[in-house]
Amino acid sequence: MGKLNRLSTRYALYFAASLTLILSITLLLAGFFHYSGTQELRRELQQSFSSVHSASVHATLRASGRYLSNRLFNPLFDLDISRLNEEIEQIHAWLDPEAVQILDADKRVLTDGTKNNPDYGAQVELPLDVRPGEPVIETASDASIMVFAIGHDDCLHGYARIRFSDAKDRALLASMQQKVDELWQDSARQLLLTTFIAVGLMVLASVLIGWRLSQSLSRPLRAMSEAAEQVAAGRRQLDLSGGKDDELGRLAHSLNDMAASLGKADHLLTRAQEIAAFGSWEWRRDRPALILSHGVWRILGLDPGAVDASVIGLLERFESKDRARVRAIIQGGSGATAEIEVRVRRADGETRTLILKGEPSLDAGGQPRSCIGTLQDVTEQQEARQQLMLLANYDNLTRLPNRHLFYDLLRQAIKKAHRQGHQVALLFLDLDRFKAVNDALGHAVGDKLLEQVARRLKSAVRDGDTLARMGGDEFTLILDALVDKTAIHKTAERIIASFERPFAIAQRELFISVSMGIALFPGDGDSSEMLLKNADSAMYAAKERGKGCFHFFTQELDRLAHERFVIEHALRQAIERREFALHYQPQVRTQDGQVVGLEALLRWHRPDAPDSSPAAFVPILEDTGMITQLTAGVLRESCNALLELQQRGFHHLRMAINLSARQFQDPRLPAMIDAELSRSGLSPERLEMEITESTLLDHDQSQRNADALAERHIRLAIDDFGTGYSSLSYLKRLDVDILKIDRSFVDHLLDDPDDAQIVTTVLALARGLHIESIAEGVENADQFERLRQLGCDLVQGYFVARPLPLSVLLDWMRARPSAP
Repeated sequence: MGKLNRLSTRYALYFAASLTLILSITLLLAGFFHYSGTQELRRELQQSFSSVHSASVHATLRASGRYLSNRLFNPLFDLDISRLNEEIEQIHAWLDPEAVQILDADKRVLTDGTKNNPDYGAQVELPLDVRPGEPVIETASDASIMVFAIGHDDCLHGYARIRFSDAKDRALLASMQQKVDELWQDSARQLLLTTFIAVGLMVLASVLIGWRLSQSLSRPLRAMSEAAEQVAAGRRQLDLSGGKDDELGRLAHSLNDMAASLGKADHLLTRAQEIAAFGSWEWRRDRPALILSHGVWRILGLDPGAVDASVIGLLERFESKDRARVRAIIQGGSGATAEIEVRVRRADGETRTLILKGEPSLDAGGQPRSCIGTLQDVTEQQEARQQLMLLANYDNLTRLPNRHLFYDLLRQAIKKAHRQGHQVALLFLDLDRFKAVNDALGHAVGDKLLEQVARRLKSAVRDGDTLARMGGDEFTLILDALVDKTAIHKTAERIIASFERPFAIAQRELFISVSMGIALFPGDGDSSEMLLKNADSAMYAAKERGKGCFHFFTQELDRLAHERFVIEHALRQAIERREFALHYQPQVRTQDGQVVGLEALLRWHRPDAPDSSPAAFVPILEDTGMITQLTAGVLRESCNALLELQQRGFHHLRMAINLSARQFQDPRLPAMIDAELSRSGLSPERLEMEITESTLLDHDQSQRNADALAERHIRLAIDDFGTGYSSLSYLKRLDVDILKIDRSFVDHLLDDPDDAQIVTTVLALARGLHIESIAEGVENADQFERLRQLGCDLVQGYFVARPLPLSVLLDWMRARPSAP
């Protein structure tokens, strides 16, 4: 029995030893295989994590680059550095880059978002294949650099270069690798420990150790590997068990944080796509449904998952004529990157314009296995482009073609006429007295008048004629395919007749006429510039004929236009050289022949040419505004002449000074008069300012200057009365002191009953309003006597004396008897 027990013990020992050996070998083999599998799993996890992270970052950067390219387009197009700096600040908030640079189309730095901008203007080397909508990502030794072009289609306006430091990524990967290595080392130690324990605890210890290893290492690592694959597949929410404070727990927390960060980045990208009306999609050959971003659903006006996301389901949203092209893009049928513009009807019934882009991925046989792309709503952009086209080619006020479009249309008409052997007529239209209306009643009334003029002109021309607004109150009309001048005459007459009716604006009836110049191709010019120049010359000739008429271009007009240009150039030099002087024409009382006043008249003494008539150069001075440069000098010379006359014993004379509309509407006029009165010591009552009736329109500054003259007791005379507006309200409101009867009525006073009646009426009006009257242009004694009988107070003209220089005037006055 004892022997049996010893045998049993020995066999038990043998059995135990054998079992221990078998279990040890088994455990060692299991440990070896487990060790090998764990190490392989560790490498797979590291590679999976690294590839997923890199792919996710690159995808996010590419999508961000396309979005930022669209976002930066407008501020770069407008070269708005402030807005560009704001966008750079937003990029820093979104992507946390190391540096951002915005470059112009020549790859020179415009701004880096800083105030100093130290690299401004520096040339930056960029990849050669950067195109709008296709960001390029380069990997440097310590950073990633994303470069994308800013522009649309082939229109390139600049580049953006964003540098991302790889320090955080390298640190994260190094941290993960360190943690995995530490976990592997800890696992190896646990394996050795469990081996020794298994030998002592036999089967139970082996089972417990195997179970423990399975629970503590293999399953969590496998779960983490599966989680990494889910992140790669697009899942951004993980709930790995990370409650334990060990390496696996910390690794689980890191994976959870990584998934949360990627989810946040996806949310920001989704929001950016919403703002930019932008979405992305993906098609895979092995799955029926498309992968659509939230931006695509938003563009289509649908809730995610509410409808079929297959290719067929998506095609139903597009117009039937576009479906074949859309299918080819989505399924990579073109075999290359493609882009099309299509129309889609949203769920709410609204039709939108979209840009669909696709980039296929081909298998070894050249067949598409997947395709990724974008969908962008460009409806507003297209509307904006159309609006820009309107603004660039049409006048905003009248909706007529503007100067830019007019030149294109005229060149086309000339080319067509040259091919077909036809004539082209160019009519240059200018509104008469529009500036006076605009200045007097304000730009708002002027704009409404131009709108009505445009409508009236369009109603007077044929549908095929080209009417354009050149600017201001100038219009042009192109008549093509002409055989003779009959059609031109009829059109011009219709236009003139259309202006016979008044324009009703702001409870006023405004009468305005139009003057037209006409030039013909090819006789009057073979280019658009020459035709326009000659039609303009003809228009000025029409104005000189009395306005409200039309005039054809002639070579004589070309000569006159050249002479006007020469005179205008000479006048500018004359002002600089002080070639102007004043002559003085006496004004006498009709009752006793006494000289009571003088009118200062401007004369131009040219050193290298005969003196020019005032009728030739004064209108040019007024048209060009150069007359205002002479105001101060005329005031000073007139006051000096009055002082010298006073010193020679001629007291109580008045000096009449002519002022153009520009001069009388100058807010500096009262101050200039005050300065001369203060310098000379003359009494204000001895000055008299002559203005024409056209100056008396409701111009606020004219009213203020008239009030300032009245306050200073400076006399105000209305020159050429009866030839302009002749409004009695002006005479009362502006406190007029003198009415001057125009010489055109005096010339035929004795032989034209109408002129005689006009003169009689004006004189009666002056007496009734207690206003002094003066007739100009009196040439003979009969005119003088007739005016005296009619009660005219004063006369001036060649019958009394020509305009004389001051020295000659002094001799004339000393030698003059008391009566003519």
